[in-house]
Amino acid sequence: MKFVIDKNILLEALTNVSRAIGLRTTIPILNGIKFDLTKEGLSLTASDSELTIKITIPEKDIKKIEEVGSMIIQSKYILEIIRTMPSDIINFASEDNKIKIYTDYNEYNLNCYDINDYPHISLEEGKEPIKIKAETLKEIINETSYAVSTQEVRPLLTGINLKIIGDSLECIATDSYRLAKKNVKLDSIVNTPVNIVIPGKSINELEKMLSGEDDVIMHIFSNKILFQYKNIQFQTNLLNGTYPDTNHFIPSEFAYMINLDLRSFNDAVHRASILAQSKDKNIVRVLIEDKLMVISSSASEVGKTDEKLNIECSNKEKLEISFSSRYMLEALKVIKDDNILLLINSDDKPILIKSVQDESLLELILPVKTY
Repeated sequence: MKFVIDKNILLEALTNVSRAIGLRTTIPILNGIKFDLTKEGLSLTASDSELTIKITIPEKDIKKIEEVGSMIIQSKYILEIIRTMPSDIINFASEDNKIKIYTDYNEYNLNCYDINDYPHISLEEGKEPIKIKAETLKEIINETSYAVSTQEVRPLLTGINLKIIGDSLECIATDSYRLAKKNVKLDSIVNTPVNIVIPGKSINELEKMLSGEDDVIMHIFSNKILFQYKNIQFQTNLLNGTYPDTNHFIPSEFAYMINLDLRSFNDAVHRASILAQSKDKNIVRVLIEDKLMVISSSASEVGKTDEKLNIECSNKEKLEISFSSRYMLEALKVIKDDNILLLINSDDKPILIKSVQDESLLELILPVKTY
């Protein structure tokens, strides 16, 4: 294998493909990145056996291809080597399972893994591919993935539930204390209904690579999903099992409908959280009475704070409710509009957060009893 390539082109590809390298893989060769050089271009592949990313750099973006071939280069070193190379043009030359990486100013000689030990990875395409705009998929992930569980006790809740019926796509994430739900319309009808759970860690890595108007093509199988985007193939295993039905968590009627300025509410909750007694949950208390909202918190060793906001509320009766400021702030962070609705029934029922303008996103957090 012998070729010459632009540093920035290779660095971008390596940065993206290395997202699939596991931190604790038990298969040593999966700590490497597979380089496949043909006359058509250079393909880079990385996998931790659950997530696989393959990126192809076309021949037109490579300065010179002198000798085709394949090598497995240790990921621990290759990314940092390329990042710190002093030249914009980098040369690669392999011989006897070693790779030489060099410029006019420096040279590295690395031992490589045996190419024959690398596992076969199939990146097959499905019969009914589904198209979605990259910016739409990125938005869906951003607006829901924060609510996935980080606890392995209930593995399914560590993923995002993706459902498609006809041209309607619904995405749900919950850790059982909060929930985010996003609905979008696809450009075309999907004939076979979809109901899958994608690991949260995997989908968050995909989100980092998405931008712009290009289409993402999804190929869905019973145990895996392949995303094709530009020159990227991104395949992840799915989580096994049936995602819990969350519809019964979402009330349809509310005693209190409160219209709030998003920024003012966000800032008030943030300031109140500074003195919250329990730093792991950051609980704040809210008093709602007619057109006034008071957000308060206290710490016995520090003091207390009150934040007052003028609001529009459908109910004049007094209500006191407590919630995690961290959960609330993370929910508010993904809303883009200026005004929100807080929809509440009582101090022990779910709090719904919705944008006044955007009906496609619904968020929910459970209140916390403080007495």
